[in-house]
Amino acid sequence: MVDWPGSNAGSGRIFYRSRWKSQTSANLMALPQFVKFHSLLQIVESFCGAKPARIRTLDRDSEGFSGAVVLRVVVQETPQAPEIEYCLRGWPPDSLPCERLLGLHRLLEHIHKCGVRQVPVPLRSKFGTTIYAEASQFWQLEPWLPGVADFSSDPSDARLRNALMVLAQWHEAASQFEPRESEAIWFKSFAAANSPTVADRLDRVERFQKQDVTKLQQLLMQSSPLPLWEAEFGELVDVSRRILDRFQLASDRVAEELSFFRNLRFRLHPCLRDVWHDHVLFAGDTVTGLIDPSAARSETPATDLARLLGSLLGDNNDRWEVAIAAYQSVRPLSDREAKLARVIDQSTVLLSGMTWLERLFVHRLSYSNPPRVLDRLRQITSRLDRLASRLHPSG
Repeated sequence: MVDWPGSNAGSGRIFYRSRWKSQTSANLMALPQFVKFHSLLQIVESFCGAKPARIRTLDRDSEGFSGAVVLRVVVQETPQAPEIEYCLRGWPPDSLPCERLLGLHRLLEHIHKCGVRQVPVPLRSKFGTTIYAEASQFWQLEPWLPGVADFSSDPSDARLRNALMVLAQWHEAASQFEPRESEAIWFKSFAAANSPTVADRLDRVERFQKQDVTKLQQLLMQSSPLPLWEAEFGELVDVSRRILDRFQLASDRVAEELSFFRNLRFRLHPCLRDVWHDHVLFAGDTVTGLIDPSAARSETPATDLARLLGSLLGDNNDRWEVAIAAYQSVRPLSDREAKLARVIDQSTVLLSGMTWLERLFVHRLSYSNPPRVLDRLRQITSRLDRLASRLHPSG
């Protein structure tokens, strides 16, 4: 396989325009089932007026849990013209509603116009829209932003502060967005309202406590090896049992702390809701991108702080304080919002492992890189151990 120089996207397959016909069967094997390879050429051309010179499929495990497929596309209008890189993003049928996607694109345009340049704004096609619809599938093309998601391998307070300041700028711009009536259900701002995330987390904890823990325990006892997991399946089962054990130990206390915030009112405005380590790109200490905003909708900013800081810092309390101070240097954050961020982070730690077990053993979803998934589960288990020890010091 030919590698893509400077890629931060992991492994994948590259297809060249000069060999489209000979590669068609391989393309269909490498792409998700809902993607029709030759339609990609027409889709890209509708946005930028030229067919792609190269298309790269990314690691399938990096597609995200929205089910979207992400492709790296290079376009060269003429042999003498410079190459331009884009990100082609598509959703399977019956995923995100068209109105929500269009509202998200208007939100991103607004944030970019407010001066937040780390936002990938979707292009408009020759038909004047930011969405290309084919049957019940939606596609968008956006600039491929420079940078690498490498905070974990090169952490520093300078990078941390810059990331939090950019996030605060994103939030400040998003709070001024005025959605259309058809978009308001996802992107309306409120001066004071209950947090949907708090209610959702409480419901999920209760569901796992009442029925899903027992179901997962039974599946672990009788489950045959998952596809592609033969070598790692034994460790997967061991890690899964630890996750179930720690969930049972910590879930009551986490639910109790969430319950305190259930009826409290917070400012809500569009937030990313899935801004984590792999979605923040750096070039040196500079933040060059906040990518994959597909989950964005109205929430308390505490939700984004919890998601981002949990993934960057784990349980490092000193660095959490540095990060919160950096955010507050750009826009206000109340003590109550900061406390909620820590509680939401706790619930993320509690529920992340359970969500993975549900995907693997209940829905039996297939992942092409089991070692990578297992490493993610080890990280979750490590934080779960610390959470259970903190909530139950003698447990």
